Amino acid sequence: MCKFGRSREHINLIEFRPENAEESAQERQRGRITPASLAVRMNKRRFRDRTEKHAQQAFSRPSQVPDSLTIIVCCSGLTTAAVAGSFGQHVLVVEKSRYFGGTTAYSSGGIWIPANKYQKELGVHDSLSKARDYLKKVVGNLYEPLKMNAFLQSGPEMVEWMEQNTAVKFRSIPLPDYHCTEVGASTGRTIGVESFDGRQLGVLVRDIRYPLQGYSAFGTMQVDPFDLEKFKKPFSNMRNLSFCLSSIGNYVFDFFKYGKGSYLANGNALVGRLLYTLKANPNVQLWNNTAASTAILDDDKVTGLLVVLASGKELRIQASKGIVLATGGIGRSEEAKEYIPHEWNAQPKGILGDGKRIAIQAGGSMAKANPDNAIYVPISLLVPANGVGPIRRFPHFSLDRSKPGSIIVDSTGHRFENESAPYQEFVKTMHARQIKKAYMIGDKHFLKEYGMGMVLPWPYPNWRILRTDYLVQDSTVEGLANKLGIPPDALQKTVAQCNHNADTGLDPMFHRGETVYDRFYGDSAAKPNPSLGYCSTGPFYALPIYPGNVSALIGLRTDENARVLGEDGNPVPGLFAVGCDQNNVMCGTYPGGGSSIGPAMTFAYRAGLFLAGLRGTSDRQ
Repeated sequence: MCKFGRSREHINLIEFRPENAEESAQERQRGRITPASLAVRMNKRRFRDRTEKHAQQAFSRPSQVPDSLTIIVCCSGLTTAAVAGSFGQHVLVVEKSRYFGGTTAYSSGGIWIPANKYQKELGVHDSLSKARDYLKKVVGNLYEPLKMNAFLQSGPEMVEWMEQNTAVKFRSIPLPDYHCTEVGASTGRTIGVESFDGRQLGVLVRDIRYPLQGYSAFGTMQVDPFDLEKFKKPFSNMRNLSFCLSSIGNYVFDFFKYGKGSYLANGNALVGRLLYTLKANPNVQLWNNTAASTAILDDDKVTGLLVVLASGKELRIQASKGIVLATGGIGRSEEAKEYIPHEWNAQPKGILGDGKRIAIQAGGSMAKANPDNAIYVPISLLVPANGVGPIRRFPHFSLDRSKPGSIIVDSTGHRFENESAPYQEFVKTMHARQIKKAYMIGDKHFLKEYGMGMVLPWPYPNWRILRTDYLVQDSTVEGLANKLGIPPDALQKTVAQCNHNADTGLDPMFHRGETVYDRFYGDSAAKPNPSLGYCSTGPFYALPIYPGNVSALIGLRTDENARVLGEDGNPVPGLFAVGCDQNNVMCGTYPGGGSSIGPAMTFAYRAGLFLAGLRGTSDRQ
């Protein structure tokens, strides 16, 4: 086992408290045993003899690290660590919380890379010039030619390099661009990551951030998106039944061994594959429970970092190559209110703008405000009945609201947007109409077939969450409207109109199902329009949804190699920022699925090459 692997047994497993599974605290208050709470108890029992002395011994290494160290603050920096480490650079990855993965671990793990090699599998012929035309139209006047060209040229290169030199493996997804009617739009620019067997990580799998509730089953059992239909129809044939039983059996085994499922999908798979790569590299060390405090400057050059261990001990670490900030942006910080509407954010609670704080102290600067400074998405909330525990948040990207039979209305009982619209555009409409709360309506068939938020489709046992106030239920549309405080006549008329739309296959008000994007997330079994379905069989359900976001897009000013720029426009020597810490190259727009992680990994790749001395100071040469 690698050096950092041995130390992890001392440092990271002393206390087990899954940040995303904090809901287990409220369950423990009620005396219930859930998969999350049982995992907590198992791990506390297993590691209760670990002491602070062991942690201090494990952290005795800082004085032994080489001076030619690149310090990388998780999570997008895992890509930079993989690149720089592969070229012989000594790399230290520090993570403030116990869990690696940041916002990426919550995501689908898709990355938006135009002209990628996987588009050929779909019969799509894309080009960089076509992508430029599309981006110029979507991004508009904020289009930055130098940085955009760096992204477009290095994106496919990054994908190829990652597959040849790391454990990261991608696959095609026939997802259309979000503005699919614009000139230059294409299909397949979003590529996904192959699922990963986390058992290969050993105990390190425990330290990957948990997926959001509703995106896993039984607490931490993850399912590959391509296998979802097998779980929805386990009894349709023996192959599906055997697959489901085998998956559940493996989960039970992993649960008792690791306290969680080890099969990793979506964003968890991307994080797991990167960690597996770094674990195998002797040039890379992984420290968690280690907070980045302040950059160390020498003649205005960043030469190190002051970090704080879980024990409160401060360590001064030299980093002659510099530091790379990838702390997740400002999403849940107080100062985010200056840039983003004050609403629900679904990022991990530790995303508090550490990167911005460190960079500004070192002479960096923030970018000017974008038209939209966050990735907007409608969010539903599960509020603990007794007020004990956190409010759990579920981002509604597309898996439920885009399915036929969903109806989303405002407080007047009327629709206000195409339910299948991309999440960024959907919430922008909520902002424009000043809608603070809306309701997703579905009937018995819809809930069983597609689920609603944290309520998963049949045959998953949802009896516990259905006993909460997460969903509002009634046997009639009129009764449901009364419970919601919506004019019953208005809601009944809206539902009747949507049922008529399902008959005709046309939505004259919002044109739902007319674009290739809408139809992609629909259901081909729904005729004549895969995006339009009926809401006619009681009981009827309503799920309150709110405008929210899953990360900030506003960030630090950087150049094409991810170097942080000062107010004068010159790079701050030794300081880099990637991921949500840098201002997104799309400048607040969202052209396609993975438009955050795709540029994040691409510029992190470029930063790694720069740190390894394999890229010049500018592509302008």
